[in-house]
Amino acid sequence: MSGNRSTPAVDGLDEALDVTPSRFLHGIYAFFYNKAVGLVLILITGVLSLIGVLVPQLPAGIADNPEQEQQWLDSVQQVTGGWTPVLEAVGFFKMFSSIPFLVVLALLALSIIACTCHRIPVLWQAARNPHTRVTARFFDHARLRTRFGTTTPAAEAFATILADARRHRMRVIVDDRGPGHNAYLDRHAWAPFGTVFAHAAFVVIMVGFVVSSYTGFRDDQFTLTIGYPKAVGHGTTLVAEAKGFQDSYYADGSPSDYVADILLRDGDQEVARQEVRVNSPLSYQGVMFHQAYFGVAAVLTVTDATGGVVLDGGIPLEWSSQDKTLNYGHVTLPDGRELYVAGSASGQVGTGIEPGQVRVEVHSPDQQTPIVGKVIDMNVPTEVDSYTVTFQREQQFTGMIVRRDPGTGIVWTGFGLLVLGTCVTMFLRHQRMWVRVMEEGGLTVVRMGSPDQRDSAFTSFFTDMVERVSSKTGTHERNSDD
Repeated sequence: MSGNRSTPAVDGLDEALDVTPSRFLHGIYAFFYNKAVGLVLILITGVLSLIGVLVPQLPAGIADNPEQEQQWLDSVQQVTGGWTPVLEAVGFFKMFSSIPFLVVLALLALSIIACTCHRIPVLWQAARNPHTRVTARFFDHARLRTRFGTTTPAAEAFATILADARRHRMRVIVDDRGPGHNAYLDRHAWAPFGTVFAHAAFVVIMVGFVVSSYTGFRDDQFTLTIGYPKAVGHGTTLVAEAKGFQDSYYADGSPSDYVADILLRDGDQEVARQEVRVNSPLSYQGVMFHQAYFGVAAVLTVTDATGGVVLDGGIPLEWSSQDKTLNYGHVTLPDGRELYVAGSASGQVGTGIEPGQVRVEVHSPDQQTPIVGKVIDMNVPTEVDSYTVTFQREQQFTGMIVRRDPGTGIVWTGFGLLVLGTCVTMFLRHQRMWVRVMEEGGLTVVRMGSPDQRDSAFTSFFTDMVERVSSKTGTHERNSDD
């Protein structure tokens, strides 16, 4: 027995594994273009979206404020109960920007891309090199079919049919393989590519959604006290100031119009100024300022124990107490504590806060009960804990929605592709027809058929074409199911 002879593997386990990069990538590609995978991902996306609709979502304006976020979670706990920490941990309160939702969205986008790429060569082949040869059995079972005889020679009848097809903008491909004279006719050969545009649209819309989620922002409670500049924040260098505010009312007291004169600076440079109404926002470099609400602010000056000014501006009283008797607002002081300011709501008396007064409270970040609280008079410096607070006056404030949505253009592009794809698919259907003309028993027999689904437009076209060519060739007998 030779020592150089090797024994072949019986079960193949000793053979080298084919783990080349191309084979690995093809396996991933095959996984994603699997229809079952796509359906499962669509189902998961639908379930997560439904959860996002049913479960309260954290308002965008407080997502970057831990204190306001905790207050919102405390209010939601009345509905979600003991499940609140669990729902927060898995991201259900921020569903549409949560990692699970974005991962599933990315997998669904990959599935759509894979399915589309897998389908494009098939559509291309069908459009460029359609199947032109059919059997005799096809003409007996096609959804739309006709058969008629004529005394016109086969070549002449065939030429008449092709001429009629070309006049009606049909593509004509002659198949010379027999039997008889054969041709393939169609219109809108590229219409099936409408599905490619529609599939691409979904991916583009997803991309726009993700771009907006990660690079955009929305602040629903951006308040400006009239005459006091405020940084916009959210990664911008913009500073906004309300130079003026006007409001008008109907006879029943409801507001008919309110408009803020907004000045926008970038550093030391004035970059925009506009009167902003509800339906007339100010826009600068993709940042939009929408007028939303208005009210009264308390203008305060707050100094610390060293006499340093820690606050000089307005605190909008934009919140209402549970009994609606007080309006209040708050601001975070440099030491992390919260300064709350409250005043009597319009028309309310007996609150302990008279006109020309406000109540000021200092709270620790983790406590609801104030460390100290006092009612202070206008223009009277008052010690509140370690601060000296002076209530200067009341002033109007305007509440705005400030947002930047860089994915908007991408999303609109996606919707445009979706409309284009849908219109092409619905209104420019690929219409196909096969024709066979041959001599049988001294007559020329014409057979025409189409396997396409019946629709009124194509059925009418097929019927009219049969009537035209049969009348031109002189029908001897006819048997059709059109």
